[in-house]
Amino acid sequence: MKHLAKILLFVLISYQAWSQNRPPIKNIASDGTSLSKFWKWKEGDQAAWAAPSFNDSTWRDSTVLYKNISHFPELREAQIGWFRKSIRVDSSLAKKNLFLSIEQTGASEIYLDGKLLHKIGVVSTNPAVEKTKILAELLPITLPDTLQHVLAIRYSFTKSNFYFPGTSQELFKIKLYDINRWGGSFYRDNLEMSRALAFCIGIFFIFSLLHFLFYSTNRQQKVSLSLGFTLLLFGISFFADFLDDHITSISTHEINELITLITLYLGLLLINVSLYLYLDQPFKYFFYLQVGLMVLALISTIFNIALPFRLQSWPFFILLFVDFIRVSILADRRHHPNAKVPINTLMAMAVCLVVFFTVSILFGILAYNFDSSESTGEYFLVILGIFALIFVLSIPVGLSLSLVKEYTRTHRSLLKKITEIETLSAKNLAQEQEKQHLLSTQNEVLEKQVATRTSELKKSLQSLKATQAQLVQSEKLASLGELTAGIAHEIQNPLNFVNNFSEVSTELIDEMKEELERGDTEEVKAIADDLQQNLQKITYHGKRASSIVKGMLEHSRSGTGERQLTDLNALCDEYLRLSYHGMRAKDKSFNADFQANLDPSLPTVNVVPQDLGRVLLNLFNNAFYAVNQQNLQSSKNFTGFVPTVSVQTKHLVNAVEIRVSDNGGGIPSDILPKIFHPFFTTKPTGEGTGLGLSLSYDIITKGHGGAMQVESEAGKGTTFTIKIPILTN
Repeated sequence: MKHLAKILLFVLISYQAWSQNRPPIKNIASDGTSLSKFWKWKEGDQAAWAAPSFNDSTWRDSTVLYKNISHFPELREAQIGWFRKSIRVDSSLAKKNLFLSIEQTGASEIYLDGKLLHKIGVVSTNPAVEKTKILAELLPITLPDTLQHVLAIRYSFTKSNFYFPGTSQELFKIKLYDINRWGGSFYRDNLEMSRALAFCIGIFFIFSLLHFLFYSTNRQQKVSLSLGFTLLLFGISFFADFLDDHITSISTHEINELITLITLYLGLLLINVSLYLYLDQPFKYFFYLQVGLMVLALISTIFNIALPFRLQSWPFFILLFVDFIRVSILADRRHHPNAKVPINTLMAMAVCLVVFFTVSILFGILAYNFDSSESTGEYFLVILGIFALIFVLSIPVGLSLSLVKEYTRTHRSLLKKITEIETLSAKNLAQEQEKQHLLSTQNEVLEKQVATRTSELKKSLQSLKATQAQLVQSEKLASLGELTAGIAHEIQNPLNFVNNFSEVSTELIDEMKEELERGDTEEVKAIADDLQQNLQKITYHGKRASSIVKGMLEHSRSGTGERQLTDLNALCDEYLRLSYHGMRAKDKSFNADFQANLDPSLPTVNVVPQDLGRVLLNLFNNAFYAVNQQNLQSSKNFTGFVPTVSVQTKHLVNAVEIRVSDNGGGIPSDILPKIFHPFFTTKPTGEGTGLGLSLSYDIITKGHGGAMQVESEAGKGTTFTIKIPILTN
């Protein structure tokens, strides 16, 4: 073990000495020779640091410059610093026109042996002065001899620059090119790379559009929608990567990097979402753990948060792959019809992984054994990128091909069924033609029967309409008869008083003449006073009869159906009395108590008085009929029943309420819902048409936009409630 430790120590010391005493650049590869390794650097700013004679032995060593700015915390804090490197070339490259290809994040000035060669942006610690630039053009450089020269870089990156610590690109990358050997390969390589990226972007977007079209034709296939978004996100990620080579602004570059990262992670997550949907797997804790790890990976990567064992992204990728295997195995155990697709995809992925790790080990060894390790690393990254692309595409493409196969199978199945249907149709065509003749004959017979029955139904309908019209007219005539009887009985009272007092007055005049002949003036005066009182009473009752007649004339003139402001208290009181006297006119033995509890604050309401009066008359007539029937029943049982009908008005917030109550026998609960149906009546046959309450309900609800309800309890009475909204017009 001791000898083994000595050997390892010797190898490490030898490798370090070899790396610090690098041989001169004898030849430049066709893709350039990297100068990004073995630099010394120091934060701060002094003009003397560009001189080749300056002693930089105390400066920090940097293995490579193509690291993130966060790997140089002192430089990040100072916002400005210097980098130095010794280079020399052999005689084949001395005095030749060489070029430097530089990619950076910040602003820089390049010095050769203390002389300023190029400026890329404006170097300054003042954010208002500094001008950063990401991508630089090719810069010429000539080494005059084979001696050692010092290449120095003055670099600044102020804290005002917008960037995400985990997404910002490399601090500084520099390559040396021989223009004679290199020629236009740089532009050709970039063009080929751009074409490759454009090809990948097109593939992703075309596949995404196809899946969205699949989903539009079959909304039940949710996996098509998920795969469409998956490939769309990958396409956006590649497109952002394509734009990265054409961006010079740091803030734009950072946003572009952020879009690339987020769309890539979301696309990877949606691969498993598509698998879940394809295999009918429920989303449970295992999936939500992936979501949490993805969020953790994004946050730690974007903001460069150091996690134990550098667990920024690997747990998410590993769990993603493990969950893919888990779901596939579960589907295979359930004998899911689509389980073979992810199993085959897993085999393809396993091959990709073997090749991936083989290439990783091979190029990992080469990277530590060649001077052009950065070029080797770039080739390595390109090859790894190709295999990673195949690895990522294998899942959505496999699922896509499976969906296409499903659509193909469905299409073939439909074609097969259509062929079978056509065959059956051809076989049944002859039978159908035979049946057609029978059907046509039967149709003629049926049409004749239908025509005959239709004619009979029309006649029945016309007869029914005529009967209905007669019933409605009978109801109107019955209401008119009851109203006329009430009016006649109401006028009869004042007319009886007028007749009686007229007869008495005639007798008083005869007595007065006799007393005048006798000369008894005192008795004449007394008779004259009595006669004057009789005339006053005749005048009072005559006016009473005149007011009744005038009221009826007014109601007859308002029969146009137009609304007008009406005193509902007066209307209720008048029709209550008319209904009572109408009942008295029909039945002299009828007697009942009626009450009017009228709200004095009730406003005038815009209604059709004749229609509303008809409703009130109908309700009062029904109420008096109910209490009369209950009175007849009570008279047989000697219960001391007092028939009573009452009307009550009330001013509500935006309406008026009229309640008509009686203490009759009530309405049974089983027929109460039918009380407003046309032609339904509780009266014996011949005493009612069944249209009174139906017409009243239509007048209140349809004619006045109000509401009409009934409450009843057997043996205790019935209450009808009318609510009419208060309208201004």
